Amino acid sequence: MAGSAGEIRRSQGRLMETARISLQGDRSNNQDRCAIFNYGQSCLMVLADGLGGHPRGEVAAQIMLNVCEQLFTKTPKPISSPQFFFHHCVAHAHKLINQYGQSQDPVITPRTTVVMALIQDGNCYWSYAGDSRFYLLRDNEIILQSTDHSVPQRNARGEENPANRALTRCVGGQRSAPMPSTEPPFPLQPEDVLLLCSDGLWSQLPQQQLVETLCNVFPLKKALHMLSSSAEKNGQSRSDNISALSIRVDDRNCGMHAVSYAGDSENELLSAIDHLNTLITENIAEG
Repeated sequence: MAGSAGEIRRSQGRLMETARISLQGDRSNNQDRCAIFNYGQSCLMVLADGLGGHPRGEVAAQIMLNVCEQLFTKTPKPISSPQFFFHHCVAHAHKLINQYGQSQDPVITPRTTVVMALIQDGNCYWSYAGDSRFYLLRDNEIILQSTDHSVPQRNARGEENPANRALTRCVGGQRSAPMPSTEPPFPLQPEDVLLLCSDGLWSQLPQQQLVETLCNVFPLKKALHMLSSSAEKNGQSRSDNISALSIRVDDRNCGMHAVSYAGDSENELLSAIDHLNTLITENIAEG
């Protein structure tokens, strides 16, 4: 399953370029979920990567996405306390994911990472739990980058293997909801590029390639296609799911006018998600 979309929209004389891509890679299914939501003067980017080592990671990721959209829709904009909003999204999604797992027979423990970015009033706020990453690129450099909630695992001789890492924080699975890392707001400038991505992208690409492509390839949709294709190829028939959301800022205020979108190529994916949402709702209600 593959999906991608990208648009440039004009609103009140301002331009905003957005792009999204999600590839299955060489996995049996795509457990990543990502979207951009726009209401009023605020824009929310969300990416969740269901954990493959636990059953129904795609359900956990979809619940995380659903909760963010629902709470974002209901919260007055501009959001007065982004930190509280991020924490509320994670706590509520954690509760629903655990409820879904408890409703299964046998009981399961779905889990997901999450990374979120809120753009409003010319500033970017961001929060995350796990190893899905946030990047802010400017002038061919990474200005901001999230720090993974993970540690290298050790082999039989006790040596650390940087390529094999265990998550120290995720949504779902544990009794208590995790505390997402939440960073201070950052003023945006024209030509800034925001990137939210799953580890299937950043772990299968040299960082310099990621920076040069996002900062120098136009349109943004093409840049994400190039990066995801390279990441999939570098996976050498073992590629993880690859998902990314990106926004290129064209003036200080255009971030307030991004739009959610879906291309024709995504109809099959959206239909599957709708069906999955129905199953989630039914299972939680029965539980």
